[in-house]
Amino acid sequence: MASMTSTIDVNGVYDTWVTPHLVDLKKYCLYLTKSGWDAEDLFQESLLKSLVFFIHTKPYLDVKLFLMRVAKNLWIDECRKKQRRRRLDLADPSKSYYTDNDYVEIRSAIEWLSERFPRRNIEMWLLFYYFGYSMQEIANDMGCTTSTIKSILFRTRAMLRKREELTGNRKVIQFDVERWSHAIMQDRPRGIISRV
Repeated sequence: MASMTSTIDVNGVYDTWVTPHLVDLKKYCLYLTKSGWDAEDLFQESLLKSLVFFIHTKPYLDVKLFLMRVAKNLWIDECRKKQRRRRLDLADPSKSYYTDNDYVEIRSAIEWLSERFPRRNIEMWLLFYYFGYSMQEIANDMGCTTSTIKSILFRTRAMLRKREELTGNRKVIQFDVERWSHAIMQDRPRGIISRV
């Protein structure tokens, strides 16, 4: 019963934190999307994402700026998702849906990578090359510097060019392989980054 009370308290406090900024958030969502329907979806998704964050973390920052950043990041992810779909449709119009064969191909590629590279390298590589994140965005999400990202991506690229020299001597962590495969299949870049 105590956990139920704490959830209710968080929701009440959440309302007091967020309510003063709802009008501004709605305007910002409309500014980003240029569509009333998309703006409403983005608005709702931003509120849900921020609620989940505030349930686990006390706001240590300006709530309005945080809400705007959440909306912006969600919209960027949505635009990238649409770009990837367009590229996929242009490459092969018959691939407008996923099949079990797609999953097998993705999973085997991810397993191959995980046998040869550390978790961090794979996550950075997928975010940069597959999901189209900038180095600065990856650095912010992973809590490191852009020079670290550049260095790791450079080394990973160099090693991939010499595939025949790469040996699969690393222990494969099936949980990571599964998580990365699902993140790619479901087009969820936030599912790539480990929270460990």
